[in-house]
Amino acid sequence: MLAQTVLQKSYLLDPSVKSDNPLPVFKSVGEIVSENLTLIIIVLSCFLLSVIAWYFLKRKKDQSQVEEPSPPIDPYEDAIEAINELQSQRPRLLPKPFVFKLSEILRVYIERLFRFPAMELTGEEFMREIASHSFFKNRYEDSLREFVKIGDLIKYSEERTDGKETDHLLESALHLVKDTYAKFEEEKRLNSGTVQAEKSQ
Repeated sequence: MLAQTVLQKSYLLDPSVKSDNPLPVFKSVGEIVSENLTLIIIVLSCFLLSVIAWYFLKRKKDQSQVEEPSPPIDPYEDAIEAINELQSQRPRLLPKPFVFKLSEILRVYIERLFRFPAMELTGEEFMREIASHSFFKNRYEDSLREFVKIGDLIKYSEERTDGKETDHLLESALHLVKDTYAKFEEEKRLNSGTVQAEKSQ
C-alpha cells in the first residue's frame, strides 16, 4: 500500500524536490509591485504631470490677478447709481425696506469716502461720530440728524407712511451725497494746492 502511494506521487522520487511545501496563497508586496511595475509607473507619471500642470496654471492665474487689479471703487458713483436704482425700482419697495436700503446706501458712501465705520453704528452713535468729525461738524449735522430721525420713525414705527416722506428722504440722501462729494473734492484740491505752495517756498 505504501509502495503504491509512493508510485502515485512520483515527485517524491525526484531528488531535486527537497520538501513537500504547499503553494503560497498570498503574494508578497514585492511580488505584486514587480508584476505591476509598468502600470504603477504610468499612474505615478500621470499624477506627477497633473500636479505640475495644476501648479503652473495656479501660478499663471495668480500672476494675472496681480497684473490686472480691479479698478478702485468710486464711493460717489456707487452711491448715485444705487439711489437711482432704488428710485426707479418697480414695483417700489414698501416704506420700511425702502428706508433701510436708503440708509444703507448713505452709510456705505460715508464709510468709504470718510473712512469711519458708519455701518457698525446705531443712529445715536452715528450722529455722535458725525458731530465730532471735522468735515461734517457745523455743516451737515442738521441734515443728517433729520434724515436719521425721520428714517428711524419710518423703520420702527407701527404707523403707516405715505410716499411723500420716503420721497423727501430720497431727495435728502441724493443732495447729501452730491453736496458732500463736491465739498470733499474742493477741500482736497485746496489742500493739495497748499502743500504744493509750501514745497515751492
